Amino acid sequence: MKTSFRNLTLGVLLAGCAAVTAPNSFAQDVCTEVEAKQTLYAQFTSNFDKKEVEKRQAAVDAGKQYIQKYGACADDKAIVDYLNSNLPAMETAINKSKTVAGEKAVIDRFNTSAKAKNVSEIFTSGKELYAKKPELVDIPITLAAAGFEQTLATPPVNTYNDDTIAQAKEAIRQLEAGKKTTGYGAYTYSFVNPKYSDSKANTLGAMNYMIGYIMYYRQDKKKDALPYFYKAAQYNSFSKTDPTIYQAIGASYLDEAIKIDKDRQVKLTANGNKDNDETLGMVATQKGYADRSIDAYSRAYKIAKEDKLQKKEYVDGLYTRLKELYAFRFDNKTTGIDEFVATVQNKPMPDPSTPITPVKEEVPATTPAINSSTTPATTPATTTTPATTTKPAATTTPTKPVSTTTTKPATTEVKATATTPVKPAPKKKGTR
Repeated sequence: MKTSFRNLTLGVLLAGCAAVTAPNSFAQDVCTEVEAKQTLYAQFTSNFDKKEVEKRQAAVDAGKQYIQKYGACADDKAIVDYLNSNLPAMETAINKSKTVAGEKAVIDRFNTSAKAKNVSEIFTSGKELYAKKPELVDIPITLAAAGFEQTLATPPVNTYNDDTIAQAKEAIRQLEAGKKTTGYGAYTYSFVNPKYSDSKANTLGAMNYMIGYIMYYRQDKKKDALPYFYKAAQYNSFSKTDPTIYQAIGASYLDEAIKIDKDRQVKLTANGNKDNDETLGMVATQKGYADRSIDAYSRAYKIAKEDKLQKKEYVDGLYTRLKELYAFRFDNKTTGIDEFVATVQNKPMPDPSTPITPVKEEVPATTPAINSSTTPATTPATTTTPATTTKPAATTTPTKPVSTTTTKPATTEVKATATTPVKPAPKKKGTR
Protein backbone atom coordinates (compact mmCIF):
# COMPACT_ATOMS: atom_id res chain seq x y z
CA MET A 1 0.00 0.00 0.00
CA LYS A 2 2.76 2.36 0.91
CA THR A 3 4.55 1.64 -2.34
CA SER A 4 1.41 2.19 -4.37
CA PHE A 5 0.64 5.48 -2.60
CA ARG A 6 4.16 6.70 -3.07
CA ASN A 7 4.01 5.87 -6.76
CA LEU A 8 0.71 7.72 -7.07
CA THR A 9 2.10 10.80 -5.36
CA LEU A 10 5.15 10.75 -7.58
CA GLY A 11 2.89 10.56 -10.62
CA VAL A 12 0.97 13.62 -9.49
CA LEU A 13 4.20 15.53 -8.90
CA LEU A 14 5.52 14.56 -12.32
CA ALA A 15 2.27 15.64 -13.91
CA GLY A 16 2.55 18.98 -12.09
CA CYS A 17 6.07 19.49 -13.29
CA ALA A 18 4.99 18.75 -16.83
CA ALA A 19 2.25 21.36 -16.54
CA VAL A 20 4.68 24.01 -15.31
CA THR A 21 7.28 23.39 -17.98
CA ALA A 22 4.84 23.07 -20.88
CA PRO A 23 4.75 26.83 -21.78
CA ASN A 24 8.51 27.01 -22.01
CA SER A 25 8.51 24.06 -24.33
CA PHE A 26 5.77 25.75 -26.39
CA ALA A 27 7.75 29.00 -26.54
CA GLN A 28 10.79 27.13 -27.69
CA ASP A 29 8.74 25.43 -30.36
CA VAL A 30 7.40 28.82 -31.64
CA CYS A 31 10.85 30.33 -31.78
CA THR A 32 11.99 27.53 -34.04
CA GLU A 33 9.22 28.05 -36.60
CA VAL A 34 11.62 29.06 -39.31
CA GLU A 35 9.36 28.91 -42.33
CA ALA A 36 6.33 30.56 -40.67
CA LYS A 37 8.53 33.28 -39.24
CA GLN A 38 10.17 34.04 -42.55
CA THR A 39 6.79 34.16 -44.30
CA LEU A 40 5.41 36.67 -41.80
CA TYR A 41 8.53 38.81 -41.92
CA ALA A 42 8.44 38.78 -45.72
CA GLN A 43 4.86 40.08 -45.62
CA PHE A 44 6.13 43.08 -43.70
CA THR A 45 9.28 43.82 -45.72
CA SER A 46 7.55 43.46 -49.08
CA ASN A 47 4.72 45.89 -48.25
CA PHE A 48 5.91 48.44 -45.70
CA ASP A 49 7.14 51.01 -48.26
CA LYS A 50 4.42 50.64 -50.89
CA LYS A 51 2.29 53.61 -51.96
CA GLU A 52 -0.96 51.71 -51.65
CA VAL A 53 -2.52 52.16 -48.23
CA GLU A 54 -3.88 48.62 -48.28
CA LYS A 55 -0.41 47.13 -48.74
CA ARG A 56 1.12 49.24 -46.00
CA GLN A 57 -1.73 48.23 -43.72
CA ALA A 58 -0.93 44.57 -44.52
CA ALA A 59 2.68 45.24 -43.49
CA VAL A 60 1.57 46.71 -40.17
CA ASP A 61 -0.74 43.77 -39.51
CA ALA A 62 2.11 41.33 -40.26
CA GLY A 63 4.42 43.28 -37.94
CA LYS A 64 1.91 43.12 -35.11
CA GLN A 65 1.55 39.36 -35.56
CA TYR A 66 5.33 39.00 -35.55
CA ILE A 67 5.59 40.80 -32.22
CA GLN A 68 2.75 38.79 -30.72
CA LYS A 69 4.18 35.41 -31.77
CA TYR A 70 7.93 35.97 -31.55
CA GLY A 71 8.30 38.81 -29.09
CA ALA A 72 9.84 36.50 -26.49
CA CYS A 73 12.33 34.89 -28.87
CA ALA A 74 15.90 35.94 -28.20
CA ASP A 75 16.98 35.53 -31.82
CA ASP A 76 14.24 37.89 -32.98
CA LYS A 77 14.96 40.74 -30.57
CA ALA A 78 16.39 43.07 -33.24
CA ILE A 79 13.37 42.73 -35.50
CA VAL A 80 10.88 42.93 -32.63
CA ASP A 81 12.58 46.07 -31.25
CA TYR A 82 12.46 47.68 -34.68
CA LEU A 83 8.79 46.84 -35.12
CA ASN A 84 7.89 48.15 -31.67
CA SER A 85 9.68 51.42 -32.47
CA ASN A 86 8.26 51.99 -35.96
CA LEU A 87 4.80 50.47 -36.17
CA PRO A 88 3.10 53.34 -34.26
CA ALA A 89 4.46 55.93 -36.71
CA MET A 90 3.49 53.75 -39.64
CA GLU A 91 -0.06 53.40 -38.32
CA THR A 92 -0.32 57.17 -37.85
CA ALA A 93 0.83 57.71 -41.44
CA ILE A 94 -1.63 55.13 -42.74
CA ASN A 95 -4.53 56.70 -40.85
CA LYS A 96 -3.56 60.09 -42.21
CA SER A 97 -3.44 58.68 -45.73
CA LYS A 98 -6.87 57.13 -45.25
CA THR A 99 -8.21 60.46 -44.03
CA VAL A 100 -6.73 62.33 -46.98
CA ALA A 101 -8.02 59.70 -49.39
CA GLY A 102 -11.49 59.98 -47.88
CA GLU A 103 -11.38 63.76 -48.16
CA LYS A 104 -10.18 63.56 -51.74
CA ALA A 105 -13.08 61.30 -52.65
CA VAL A 106 -15.55 63.83 -51.23
CA ILE A 107 -13.71 66.70 -52.91
CA ASP A 108 -13.93 64.91 -56.24
CA ARG A 109 -17.68 64.45 -55.75
CA PHE A 110 -18.06 68.10 -54.81
CA ASN A 111 -16.02 69.37 -57.76
CA THR A 112 -17.84 67.10 -60.20
CA SER A 113 -21.27 68.17 -58.96
CA ALA A 114 -20.31 71.86 -59.01
CA LYS A 115 -19.14 71.59 -62.62
CA ALA A 116 -22.35 69.84 -63.59
CA LYS A 117 -24.57 72.15 -61.48
CA ASN A 118 -26.02 69.08 -59.76
CA VAL A 119 -27.50 71.04 -56.86
CA SER A 120 -28.62 68.08 -54.79
CA GLU A 121 -25.16 66.53 -54.87
CA ILE A 122 -23.49 69.92 -54.36
CA PHE A 123 -25.30 70.22 -51.04
CA THR A 124 -24.76 66.57 -50.03
CA SER A 125 -21.04 66.42 -50.81
CA GLY A 126 -20.45 70.03 -49.79
CA LYS A 127 -21.88 69.55 -46.31
CA GLU A 128 -19.89 66.33 -45.88
CA LEU A 129 -16.68 68.01 -47.03
CA TYR A 130 -17.22 71.09 -44.87
CA ALA A 131 -17.64 68.86 -41.81
CA LYS A 132 -14.18 67.46 -42.56
CA LYS A 133 -12.55 70.72 -43.69
CA PRO A 134 -14.30 73.65 -41.95
CA GLU A 135 -11.52 76.00 -43.03
CA LEU A 136 -12.71 75.85 -46.65
CA VAL A 137 -14.90 78.94 -46.80
CA ASP A 138 -15.39 78.39 -50.54
CA ILE A 139 -17.81 75.56 -49.73
CA PRO A 140 -20.59 77.53 -48.00
CA ILE A 141 -20.17 80.28 -50.62
CA THR A 142 -20.68 77.75 -53.41
CA LEU A 143 -23.63 76.09 -51.68
CA ALA A 144 -25.33 79.44 -51.10
CA ALA A 145 -24.87 80.48 -54.72
CA ALA A 146 -26.12 77.13 -56.03
CA GLY A 147 -29.19 77.23 -53.83
CA PHE A 148 -29.96 80.84 -54.69
CA GLU A 149 -29.76 80.07 -58.39
CA GLN A 150 -32.64 77.66 -57.83
CA THR A 151 -34.86 80.29 -56.25
CA LEU A 152 -34.35 82.44 -59.35
CA ALA A 153 -35.41 79.63 -61.68
CA THR A 154 -38.64 79.75 -63.68
CA PRO A 155 -40.67 78.60 -61.90
CA PRO A 156 -38.78 79.19 -58.63
CA VAL A 157 -37.48 76.13 -56.80
CA ASN A 158 -37.74 76.80 -53.08
CA THR A 159 -36.38 73.44 -51.90
CA TYR A 160 -33.03 74.90 -50.87
CA ASN A 161 -34.16 78.24 -49.42
CA ASP A 162 -33.45 77.40 -45.77
CA ASP A 163 -30.16 75.73 -46.66
CA THR A 164 -29.17 78.68 -48.83
CA ILE A 165 -29.79 81.12 -46.00
CA ALA A 166 -27.85 78.94 -43.54
CA GLN A 167 -24.88 78.59 -45.91
CA ALA A 168 -24.84 82.30 -46.75
CA LYS A 169 -24.81 83.15 -43.03
CA GLU A 170 -21.94 80.72 -42.49
CA ALA A 171 -19.98 82.28 -45.34
CA ILE A 172 -20.57 85.74 -43.86
CA ARG A 173 -19.43 84.52 -40.44
CA GLN A 174 -16.25 83.05 -41.85
CA LEU A 175 -15.36 86.04 -44.04
CA GLU A 176 -16.07 88.58 -41.33
CA ALA A 177 -13.89 86.53 -38.97
CA GLY A 178 -11.00 87.00 -41.39
CA LYS A 179 -11.03 83.63 -43.16
CA LYS A 180 -8.89 83.80 -46.30
CA THR A 181 -9.69 82.47 -49.75
CA THR A 182 -8.73 83.34 -53.30
CA GLY A 183 -11.65 81.69 -55.08
CA TYR A 184 -14.64 83.10 -53.17
CA GLY A 185 -16.61 80.09 -54.34
CA ALA A 186 -15.92 77.55 -57.05
CA TYR A 187 -16.45 77.30 -60.80
CA THR A 188 -19.48 79.34 -61.94
CA TYR A 189 -20.32 79.92 -58.29
CA SER A 190 -17.25 82.09 -57.72
CA PHE A 191 -17.67 85.79 -56.87
CA VAL A 192 -14.30 86.86 -58.21
CA ASN A 193 -15.25 89.43 -60.83
CA PRO A 194 -13.01 91.90 -62.67
CA LYS A 195 -15.68 94.59 -62.23
CA TYR A 196 -15.13 94.55 -58.48
CA SER A 197 -11.57 94.82 -57.19
CA ASP A 198 -12.52 93.62 -53.71
CA SER A 199 -13.78 90.07 -54.11
CA LYS A 200 -14.42 89.74 -50.39
CA ALA A 201 -16.74 92.77 -50.44
CA ASN A 202 -18.45 91.49 -53.57
CA THR A 203 -19.04 88.12 -51.90
CA LEU A 204 -20.32 89.62 -48.66
CA GLY A 205 -22.69 91.83 -50.62
CA ALA A 206 -23.93 88.79 -52.52
CA MET A 207 -24.44 86.66 -49.41
CA ASN A 208 -26.45 89.38 -47.67
CA TYR A 209 -28.45 89.98 -50.84
CA MET A 210 -29.33 86.28 -51.12
CA ILE A 211 -30.60 86.13 -47.55
CA GLY A 212 -32.62 89.31 -47.94
CA TYR A 213 -34.06 88.25 -51.29
CA ILE A 214 -35.25 84.83 -50.10
CA MET A 215 -36.70 86.22 -46.87
CA TYR A 216 -38.47 89.06 -48.64
CA TYR A 217 -39.75 87.43 -51.83
CA ARG A 218 -39.93 83.73 -50.96
CA GLN A 219 -40.64 83.51 -47.23
CA ASP A 220 -42.70 86.69 -46.67
CA LYS A 221 -40.37 87.79 -43.87
CA LYS A 222 -40.05 91.35 -45.08
CA LYS A 223 -38.95 92.99 -41.85
CA ASP A 224 -36.38 90.28 -41.25
CA ALA A 225 -35.05 90.79 -44.77
CA LEU A 226 -34.40 94.54 -44.47
CA PRO A 227 -31.17 94.40 -42.40
CA TYR A 228 -29.65 92.03 -44.97
CA PHE A 229 -30.72 94.20 -47.90
CA TYR A 230 -29.33 97.24 -46.14
CA LYS A 231 -26.02 95.52 -45.43
CA ALA A 232 -25.80 94.27 -49.03
CA ALA A 233 -26.04 97.88 -50.18
CA GLN A 234 -23.10 98.93 -48.01
CA TYR A 235 -20.47 96.80 -49.78
CA ASN A 236 -18.65 97.68 -52.96
CA SER A 237 -20.51 94.93 -54.74
CA PHE A 238 -23.00 94.45 -57.54
CA SER A 239 -25.67 94.62 -54.83
CA LYS A 240 -24.85 98.28 -54.16
CA THR A 241 -26.31 99.22 -57.55
CA ASP A 242 -29.29 96.85 -57.57
CA PRO A 243 -32.46 99.01 -57.54
CA THR A 244 -34.60 96.15 -56.21
CA ILE A 245 -32.82 96.35 -52.85
CA TYR A 246 -33.78 100.00 -52.31
CA GLN A 247 -37.21 99.38 -53.81
CA ALA A 248 -37.90 96.58 -51.31
CA ILE A 249 -36.79 98.73 -48.39
CA GLY A 250 -38.89 101.64 -49.61
CA ALA A 251 -41.92 99.40 -50.08
CA SER A 252 -41.59 98.10 -46.52
CA TYR A 253 -41.62 101.65 -45.15
CA LEU A 254 -44.63 102.38 -47.32
CA ASP A 255 -46.40 99.32 -45.93
CA GLU A 256 -46.04 100.66 -42.42
CA ALA A 257 -47.25 104.11 -43.42
CA ILE A 258 -50.33 102.62 -45.11
CA LYS A 259 -51.18 100.59 -42.00
CA ILE A 260 -51.04 103.73 -39.88
CA ASP A 261 -53.12 105.60 -42.46
CA LYS A 262 -55.89 103.00 -42.31
CA ASP A 263 -56.05 103.22 -38.53
CA ARG A 264 -55.99 107.00 -38.71
CA GLN A 265 -58.92 107.12 -41.14
CA VAL A 266 -61.01 105.05 -38.71
CA LYS A 267 -60.16 107.39 -35.85
CA LEU A 268 -60.88 110.47 -37.98
CA THR A 269 -64.34 109.14 -38.85
CA ALA A 270 -65.08 108.50 -35.18
CA ASN A 271 -63.98 112.04 -34.38
CA GLY A 272 -66.17 113.76 -36.93
CA ASN A 273 -63.40 113.92 -39.53
CA LYS A 274 -61.35 116.18 -37.29
CA ASP A 275 -57.76 115.61 -36.22
CA ASN A 276 -56.90 115.37 -32.56
CA ASP A 277 -53.58 114.85 -30.78
CA GLU A 278 -53.66 111.13 -31.47
CA THR A 279 -54.33 111.41 -35.19
CA LEU A 280 -51.81 114.22 -35.54
CA GLY A 281 -49.24 112.00 -33.89
CA MET A 282 -50.11 109.29 -36.37
CA VAL A 283 -49.60 111.72 -39.26
CA ALA A 284 -46.20 112.66 -37.87
CA THR A 285 -45.17 109.01 -37.75
CA GLN A 286 -46.51 108.43 -41.24
CA LYS A 287 -44.41 111.27 -42.55
CA GLY A 288 -41.39 109.83 -40.80
CA TYR A 289 -41.96 106.59 -42.70
CA ALA A 290 -42.59 108.61 -45.86
CA ASP A 291 -39.19 110.32 -45.49
CA ARG A 292 -37.50 106.93 -45.28
CA SER A 293 -39.50 105.55 -48.18
CA ILE A 294 -38.75 108.61 -50.34
CA ASP A 295 -35.05 108.18 -49.66
CA ALA A 296 -35.14 104.48 -50.65
CA TYR A 297 -37.33 104.94 -53.74
CA SER A 298 -35.18 107.87 -54.88
CA ARG A 299 -32.11 105.63 -54.79
CA ALA A 300 -33.94 102.86 -56.65
CA TYR A 301 -35.22 105.29 -59.29
CA LYS A 302 -31.85 107.00 -59.81
CA ILE A 303 -30.03 103.68 -60.24
CA ALA A 304 -32.69 102.22 -62.54
CA LYS A 305 -32.88 105.39 -64.64
CA GLU A 306 -29.13 105.30 -65.26
CA ASP A 307 -29.21 101.61 -66.21
CA LYS A 308 -29.81 101.22 -69.92
CA LEU A 309 -30.89 97.61 -69.43
CA GLN A 310 -33.93 98.55 -67.37
CA LYS A 311 -37.34 98.64 -69.00
CA LYS A 312 -38.96 102.04 -69.27
CA GLU A 313 -42.18 100.92 -67.56
CA TYR A 314 -40.20 99.77 -64.55
CA VAL A 315 -38.34 103.07 -64.26
CA ASP A 316 -41.54 105.05 -64.78
CA GLY A 317 -43.32 102.97 -62.16
CA LEU A 318 -40.65 103.79 -59.60
CA TYR A 319 -40.99 107.49 -60.37
CA THR A 320 -44.79 107.36 -60.08
CA ARG A 321 -44.58 105.79 -56.66
CA LEU A 322 -41.93 108.33 -55.63
CA LYS A 323 -44.14 111.26 -56.63
CA GLU A 324 -47.07 109.81 -54.65
CA LEU A 325 -44.90 109.57 -51.55
CA TYR A 326 -43.49 113.04 -52.10
CA ALA A 327 -46.99 114.53 -52.48
CA PHE A 328 -48.12 112.93 -49.23
CA ARG A 329 -45.05 114.09 -47.38
CA PHE A 330 -45.12 117.66 -48.68
CA ASP A 331 -48.85 118.41 -48.79
CA ASN A 332 -49.62 117.55 -52.42
CA LYS A 333 -46.50 119.25 -53.74
CA THR A 334 -43.73 117.60 -55.76
CA THR A 335 -41.53 120.67 -56.10
CA GLY A 336 -37.88 119.74 -55.58
CA ILE A 337 -38.31 116.02 -56.18
CA ASP A 338 -35.81 115.84 -59.04
CA GLU A 339 -33.23 117.81 -57.09
CA PHE A 340 -33.66 115.41 -54.18
CA VAL A 341 -33.14 112.40 -56.47
CA ALA A 342 -30.02 113.94 -57.98
CA THR A 343 -28.29 114.29 -54.62
CA VAL A 344 -29.73 111.36 -52.66
CA GLN A 345 -26.63 109.19 -53.09
CA ASN A 346 -24.40 111.89 -51.62
CA LYS A 347 -25.61 111.02 -48.13
CA PRO A 348 -25.72 107.75 -46.17
CA MET A 349 -28.82 105.63 -46.47
CA PRO A 350 -30.78 105.39 -43.20
CA ASP A 351 -30.39 102.06 -41.43
CA PRO A 352 -33.81 100.29 -41.39
CA SER A 353 -33.09 98.97 -37.90
CA THR A 354 -33.02 102.48 -36.42
CA PRO A 355 -36.26 104.02 -35.08
CA ILE A 356 -38.38 106.23 -37.29
CA THR A 357 -38.33 109.92 -36.35
CA PRO A 358 -41.86 111.42 -36.46
CA VAL A 359 -42.13 114.63 -38.48
CA LYS A 360 -44.04 117.09 -36.32
CA GLU A 361 -45.21 120.11 -38.25
CA GLU A 362 -48.34 122.11 -38.82
CA VAL A 363 -50.92 119.88 -40.47
CA PRO A 364 -53.25 121.41 -43.08
CA ALA A 365 -56.98 121.06 -42.74
CA THR A 366 -57.01 118.18 -45.19
CA THR A 367 -54.01 115.95 -44.80
CA PRO A 368 -53.73 113.75 -47.91
CA ALA A 369 -53.98 110.00 -47.43
CA ILE A 370 -51.39 107.72 -48.91
CA ASN A 371 -52.82 106.27 -52.09
CA SER A 372 -52.33 102.51 -51.88
CA SER A 373 -54.47 101.62 -54.91
CA THR A 374 -52.52 103.23 -57.71
CA THR A 375 -50.13 101.34 -59.93
CA PRO A 376 -47.19 100.33 -57.74
CA ALA A 377 -43.62 100.96 -58.77
CA THR A 378 -42.65 97.37 -58.28
CA THR A 379 -44.83 95.93 -61.01
CA PRO A 380 -43.60 97.21 -64.39
CA ALA A 381 -46.06 95.21 -66.49
CA THR A 382 -49.14 95.00 -64.23
CA THR A 383 -51.64 97.33 -62.59
CA THR A 384 -53.16 95.20 -59.86
CA THR A 385 -50.47 93.71 -57.63
CA PRO A 386 -49.59 95.65 -54.45
CA ALA A 387 -46.07 97.06 -54.40
CA THR A 388 -45.12 95.34 -51.21
CA THR A 389 -45.91 91.80 -52.30
CA THR A 390 -44.49 91.45 -55.79
CA LYS A 391 -40.89 91.26 -56.88
CA PRO A 392 -39.89 92.92 -60.15
CA ALA A 393 -40.06 90.79 -63.24
CA ALA A 394 -36.88 88.86 -63.93
CA THR A 395 -36.13 91.00 -66.95
CA THR A 396 -36.11 94.17 -64.88
CA THR A 397 -33.59 93.02 -62.31
CA PRO A 398 -30.23 94.49 -63.33
CA THR A 399 -27.94 91.95 -61.73
CA LYS A 400 -28.18 88.83 -59.65
CA PRO A 401 -25.42 87.10 -57.70
CA VAL A 402 -25.07 84.18 -60.07
CA SER A 403 -24.69 86.43 -63.11
CA THR A 404 -21.74 88.20 -61.49
CA THR A 405 -19.69 85.06 -61.11
CA THR A 406 -16.89 83.96 -63.39
CA THR A 407 -15.84 80.47 -64.31
CA LYS A 408 -12.78 79.46 -62.31
CA PRO A 409 -11.07 76.22 -61.35
CA ALA A 410 -12.22 74.77 -58.05
CA THR A 411 -10.51 76.38 -55.12
CA THR A 412 -11.38 73.63 -52.69
CA GLU A 413 -9.29 70.76 -53.97
CA VAL A 414 -7.01 69.17 -51.41
CA LYS A 415 -4.43 66.69 -52.60
CA ALA A 416 -3.92 63.60 -50.47
CA THR A 417 -0.35 62.84 -49.40
CA ALA A 418 1.00 59.55 -48.09
CA THR A 419 3.82 59.43 -45.57
CA THR A 420 6.51 56.90 -46.50
CA PRO A 421 7.43 54.78 -43.48
CA VAL A 422 10.99 54.31 -42.28
CA LYS A 423 12.69 51.28 -43.75
CA PRO A 424 13.33 48.40 -41.32
CA ALA A 425 16.75 47.86 -39.89
CA PRO A 426 18.91 45.54 -42.00
CA LYS A 427 18.42 41.95 -41.04
CA LYS A 428 21.39 40.59 -39.15
CA LYS A 429 23.10 37.49 -40.40
CA GLY A 430 21.78 34.47 -38.60
CA THR A 431 18.36 35.94 -37.79
CA ARG A 432 15.25 34.41 -39.19
